[in-house]
Amino acid sequence: MAAGRVGAVIVAVLGTSGFACAHLGSRPEKPTMAAGKYAVESIRSRAQLDGIDQVIEISEQGTKLVDSNGAEHVLTERGALLLSEDGACRLALAVSVDGEEPGVSDRACTWQLQGDQFLLGDASGTGTRTVYQVKRAAGRLVLEGISDVDAKGNIVGDAKGERIVLVERPAEYANRSVDRTSEEQAAREIQEYLHDL
Repeated sequence: MAAGRVGAVIVAVLGTSGFACAHLGSRPEKPTMAAGKYAVESIRSRAQLDGIDQVIEISEQGTKLVDSNGAEHVLTERGALLLSEDGACRLALAVSVDGEEPGVSDRACTWQLQGDQFLLGDASGTGTRTVYQVKRAAGRLVLEGISDVDAKGNIVGDAKGERIVLVERPAEYANRSVDRTSEEQAAREIQEYLHDL
């Protein structure tokens, strides 16, 4: 698989709503999630590679991926999830292949917390949403994919195997304000946030 095909895989991963993977080894803490800024430590999502549906994992530490020609590539990511109190959010991921300049996906989204379930949807809030089970472990929030639901709450897809692992950012990041009235301002802030990670 050439670098262009690896790029296509990255686009497929970034274009989905489900993400991530981490290794956890301590007792789970009480799941809590609130408006604020989180670093995306790792993502796991379904994507098509060489015509086959697969689960692709990308992390900050780097993930090895072997293409159909047997060549090995290392994918790394930096990411941020910004949750606003009004239910709006932004999800940005900067993914690099073999240390090259990263490609950035910056998407507006909507979120909702229902008990210990986190719902992540498109910017309109009217399309399909992915439901995640929220767990807290080792200082991280782990969002385990459960299902995809439509606007009426009917299950329309399986999100098992998808995961997002989030790390709450220090107070100096959390105290920055996000002007949600300006899409350009929000995009600029998330770019600065990714740079600061």
